[in-house]
Order: sequence, then structure tokens, then C-alpha cells
Amino acid sequence: MRISRSVALLAALAGPFAPTLRAQAGRPYPVVLVLPASVRFAGLGGAGVPVIGDAGSMFVNPAGLAAVPHLSIEGAFDRYAGSATQSMAAVAIRVGQFDLGAGAHYVRFDDTAATRDNLVYSGTGVYRFGMIALGGSLKYVSVTDSAHQASSAVTGDLGTTIAVFDILALAVSVQNIGQRAIANGGLDLPTTTHAGVTFNFIDPQGTLRLRGILESVWSQREARRTVVGAEVGVSVGGVTLTARGGFGAQPLGSGASEQSYGATIGLRRVKLDWAYQRRTVLGSDVERIGIRWTR
Repeated sequence: MRISRSVALLAALAGPFAPTLRAQAGRPYPVVLVLPASVRFAGLGGAGVPVIGDAGSMFVNPAGLAAVPHLSIEGAFDRYAGSATQSMAAVAIRVGQFDLGAGAHYVRFDDTAATRDNLVYSGTGVYRFGMIALGGSLKYVSVTDSAHQASSAVTGDLGTTIAVFDILALAVSVQNIGQRAIANGGLDLPTTTHAGVTFNFIDPQGTLRLRGILESVWSQREARRTVVGAEVGVSVGGVTLTARGGFGAQPLGSGASEQSYGATIGLRRVKLDWAYQRRTVLGSDVERIGIRWTR
């Protein structure tokens, strides 16, 4: 109950800084913002706000970088039906009590689509004190149509994470807090709040791994939706095998499947990710491939 009240308060505080949907009427909507940038999060049905420690965390929760020990690099690529593609690259580094990150998330649509591409550049800073981390991101977002006319804007995200050792993590992030239009009047950027918890049922430093994830999302354009995810794995001799799955409501009107699956092969510091979703926002099933390196 206390967590729900805190989330509602944070969303209320963010409201005055966000333009209303009526004011955004007619502006392009960046589909890239509802596609999970991380392959790991894609396998969890998009539930990623409380899953921390990878560079790709910055795209859903800036404070997720706080668990990066020294350096994290992440990349992903996937191809949809036709010529549509999606790619992501991110890097994060620890500097004292701060974590700094930068990343890009790009979607190139099919050659016959009315939209040519969507692009997000993100710069993130996080301050950690004890179990609490506070982070913020500044994002450049653009949508280019088939006539090569671009609409773009700058917006921001805020996030906080409370990590209780390796047992659980609580996280809240508010995305798209206002915008400053750069080209063609800006974009349709509905303010969206994510709140979630992840819980390790088994010590993640041991041989077996079992983690549950619960995330709820509130957006200006839709009612609350909830996604549940789970990861189960085993680690033997420096090699870790992890299977994951997610189930829950997807963004309103997206047509995306409510189920997704994924897996990871971890070789010490390197992790190779795979995810599958039968139907995505872009209309076709997709197998995604990604790589993470952390030290």
C-alpha cells in the first residue's frame, strides 16, 4: 500500500511538467519508446525497471545503472519481417559514487512504411548512497517519415532504485517528463510511470538462480497495466545458463503478444542473450539477439 501511494505521488509531481495529450495532438508518436531496448527485458515481457546492473537499464530506469560495478557495455540487433530492423548500443561506467551512461536505440521501418525511422540518444547520470540510487536521463528523440521530414524533441527521465543486498530491488521511474521541441513542433511523448520489484528466491551467488519480477505501468494514453516475469538458471564452472519468460498486458493498441520468452548463456563476464515474441508492436514475430559485458 505504501509503495502504491509513493508511486501515485511521484506521478502526480511529474504531471505539471508534462504536456497534455491534447496539446500533443497531430505530433508523431515514437514507437521506439515502447519497444524494450534490452534483449533481456524483451524476454521478460518488457518488465525491466527493477532489473538493474546492465548498461541497457538506462532506457527504462536511469537509476538501474547504480549496480554497475566498474564498466558495462551492451548491444542488440534484430530483424523483423521485410526490411525493418531494431538496434541498441549502451555503455555505463562507475566513477566513485556516480555511474555515467550513454546509449542509442534505433528502429528502421520497412521500406513501404509511412515512417522511415525512430531514434533515441540518451545520456544518464546516477548518484548512489547506501542502498538508494537516484538517476536522471536527458533524451533526444526523433521520428523521420518516408519523405525524410524529421520531427524531434528533447525530454527527460527520472528514476530511483532501492537495492537490499542481493535479495530484492524496488524501483520507480518516470519517463518523458516534458519536452522541448527541436524540429517540426516536437513529438507525442506521453509521460509514463513504471514501478516494480524483483526478488531473488535463491542466493544469486550460488549454483541455482530463481528470480521473480513484477512491474506496473501507468501512462497518459492508457490505464494501468501489469507484467510478471521470471528467471531461472544454473551456474557451473564459470558458465551460467538462464531461461526467462514474461506475461502481461502490452501497450494499448500495440497488438503485441502478451507472452515472451528468452535465454542467456553467461561466460564469466560475457552474456549472450536471446528473446522471442510471437507478435510485436511492429506487427511480426521476432527473435532478438544481444550481448552484455560487465566487469
